Amino acid sequence: MRRKLLTAFTAALIIIPAAVFALGGGTSNADFLKIGVGARSSGMGEAYAAVADDANAAFWNPAGIAQADKWSFTLMHLIWFAGSNYEFFGGIAPIDSTTAAGLSVNYFWIPPFNSTKDSFGAILAQDAEMSYDLAITGTFAKILGNFYTKDFTIGNVTVGANITYIQRQLLGEALPGIVAADLGILANITEPLKMAFVISDIGTSTGKDQTPLNLRLGAAYDIPFSKEFGLLLSSDATKPIDITNPEYAKFFVNLGLEMRIADMVYLRGGYKFGRGDESFTAGAGFGIKDLGNIDYAFIPHTELGATHRISLSFMLGNPVERPVIGGPRPPQKVNAMSGDKMVSIGWDPNQESNITGYNIYYRRKGTYKYEMLNKKPVMEEAKFRAVLENDTDYEFGVTAMNNRGLESVMSEIVVATPKKYTAVKPEKMESVFTKQSDAGIVVMWNAPDDERISGFNLYYKKKGDEKYKKLNRQIIKETKATLAGLQANMEYTFVVTAISKDGIEGEFSDPISARIEE
Repeated sequence: MRRKLLTAFTAALIIIPAAVFALGGGTSNADFLKIGVGARSSGMGEAYAAVADDANAAFWNPAGIAQADKWSFTLMHLIWFAGSNYEFFGGIAPIDSTTAAGLSVNYFWIPPFNSTKDSFGAILAQDAEMSYDLAITGTFAKILGNFYTKDFTIGNVTVGANITYIQRQLLGEALPGIVAADLGILANITEPLKMAFVISDIGTSTGKDQTPLNLRLGAAYDIPFSKEFGLLLSSDATKPIDITNPEYAKFFVNLGLEMRIADMVYLRGGYKFGRGDESFTAGAGFGIKDLGNIDYAFIPHTELGATHRISLSFMLGNPVERPVIGGPRPPQKVNAMSGDKMVSIGWDPNQESNITGYNIYYRRKGTYKYEMLNKKPVMEEAKFRAVLENDTDYEFGVTAMNNRGLESVMSEIVVATPKKYTAVKPEKMESVFTKQSDAGIVVMWNAPDDERISGFNLYYKKKGDEKYKKLNRQIIKETKATLAGLQANMEYTFVVTAISKDGIEGEFSDPISARIEE
C-alpha cells in the first residue's frame, strides 16, 4: 500500500509543476498569480498596467478600476498546461464620479488524475485528489484629481489598492491561507499618454515560500486617427522579485498593440522580451460600445505548446460621469436656500488658480436630465427666479470651468423646494418679569427661538388706566428695557409684544406689575 501511495505522490510532483512550468524558475506562494488574466490583455503581450480600464484592471493595476464608468463584469476561461484550468471573474461598481470598488476571483485547478498504470494497464493506486489555488480580491480606487506644475498638468492622478486572500489545496490537503496586497498609480501625462506604476503581491509567506512580489512600470499611448479607426500602443517594464530564486531579479519588457475598427472590431498583438519560452502573442475581439465584448487570445509556449484564452465582458446601468483629463476639481460645500419661486445656490470657491467660472445645473427630482441655469460661467453666488415652481423638489449641482475650457464633474447634489412665503404672526411672548434698580424699573423677557423675529415693543399703563401706551419709539433689539422717571408709589403694568421681519406684531404677553417704593 505504501508503494502505491508513493507512486501516486511522485506522479503528482511531476504533473503539478508541469502546469506552472511556463511561469519560469523559482517557487513562491501563489505562483498562479503570475498567469495573466483577460484575453484582451493577454493578446497585447500583457503590456496592460497603463491600459487597464475594465473589470480585469484589478489584476493589472488596481487604480485602473476608477476608469470604468458603469458596472462592469468579466469572465475568463483558460485551458492551461497538463490538464489544468484557470478561471477568472472580475466586477467593478462605480461609487461616485471619483471612486470605484471591485471584487475578483482567481481560480487555478487541476482535476483528480491517475498516472499509476502498469505495463498491462492496471491501476496501481487510487486517483490523486484535486488541487487548486483560490484568490479572492477586494479593490478600491480613487481619482485624486490633477497635479499642477508651472509648465504642465498631470491629469486624473489615481491611486488604487487590492487586498487578496489566497487559499491553496495540494492533493486534497489544505495549506495555510495567505494575505497579499497590491498598490497602483495611474495618471495622464498628456491626454493620449498614460503612465502607471504597480507593486503587486506584497504578502505573507508559508515556510520558505514567498508571494511573487512584482514591480511594474507601464505606459500607453492612444492614437485616434478618426472616429472609426485608432491604435493603442502599450509597454510594461517588469521586475519580478522572488527572494528564493536570484533568476527573478531581472527585468522583462512587454510590448502591446490594439487596432480598433468602428469601435466594434479589435485586432491585437504583443511581444515579450526576456522570456526564453514565450515571445509573441495575438488576439482579437468583438464588442458593442457600452454593452460588452468577447475576446480571444493565442499565447504560444516553446516547451509546452500553445494556450487559448477566451473572456467575456459586459456592462450594466447608467454611466457615472468621470473627471475630464486636466479638468478642475468639483466645487465643494454646495448649499441651497429656497424662497418664493427662487433658490439661492452657494459654494466654496475652488483653490485652483486657473478657474474662470462656475455652471449651475438643476432638474426636477425624479427626472434624469440636468439643465444649465446660467448662460455663461458665473464667479459668485447666484439667484435664479421665474424658472422654478413652488412646492416642487429640485436637485442642484455646480461645476467649475478652467482657462482651458474644461469642466469639472458635478458637485454633490443638494435639494431645495421653493415655497410661497406667507407672513406669520409672532407667538405670544412668555416669561416677562421685572426688577427694581437704582435707575428705576427694569423689564426683562426671554427671546423666542424664531429667526423671523426682528425686535420687540414694550407697553405700560398706570393703575386705573384702560389702555396701554407704547414706551419705545423704535423697535427694541435687546430683551430688556430700563424705565426711569416713573412716579413713586404708583403701580405700573407692563406687556411685551414680538415684531416679525414683516412688521407684524404679536399678541400682548401676560401683564406684569411693579411699583417704585419711596
